[in-house]
Amino acid sequence: MSDTRSYHHGNLRQALLDAALEVIERDGYQALSLRELAQVVAVSRAAPYRHFTDRDALLTACACEGFQLLLNDHRQVMAGSQSPQEKAQALGRAFLDFAERRPGLFMLMFDSGLLVQANEADELGGLLHETYEQIGASVASALGSADVKQVRVRLVAMWSTLYGYARLRQSHMLKPYMLEQLSRADTENAVIAAAFGPLPSNGCSV
Repeated sequence: MSDTRSYHHGNLRQALLDAALEVIERDGYQALSLRELAQVVAVSRAAPYRHFTDRDALLTACACEGFQLLLNDHRQVMAGSQSPQEKAQALGRAFLDFAERRPGLFMLMFDSGLLVQANEADELGGLLHETYEQIGASVASALGSADVKQVRVRLVAMWSTLYGYARLRQSHMLKPYMLEQLSRADTENAVIAAAFGPLPSNGCSV
């Protein structure tokens, strides 16, 4: 970390989070260091520890920021005038867009092991649960079904498919010969169709 900026305002916690998120996107979450962040925002090495007990606490706070962003994307989609089926598919696209827009943060959220340790009693576990339930309600609306088992099965398939595709794309594992003659829209439409499975006929086709 060579970027050093003067810190002149009162919210040191947010300044540290903002700087950490920049590092995560530039160098990956593995490169994050509280001491180096202190240098970036031009405070003493001890100052960050007033807000984060250790590096893991900072990483967890960054992951929480990521889930808040996902929830914001969900709210924006649900505020639109589309049908429930179109909104479900738009949520799939929003998830893929998030993974491409914030690849470092996406990796921290889903591949760092933080979620394995999270539970509903802490902020990260609570945000994960809220995200799951909000998206679950949207999928239930798109299906026109209150059958809990059907909705849960669809959610597992959806998360698995969208996450798998996002990671394949991030890791550059989709080779040119695999995508030959396929446009970006072709592949994303196919992934979203597979993620959500058949929807009622009043939905849009993907």
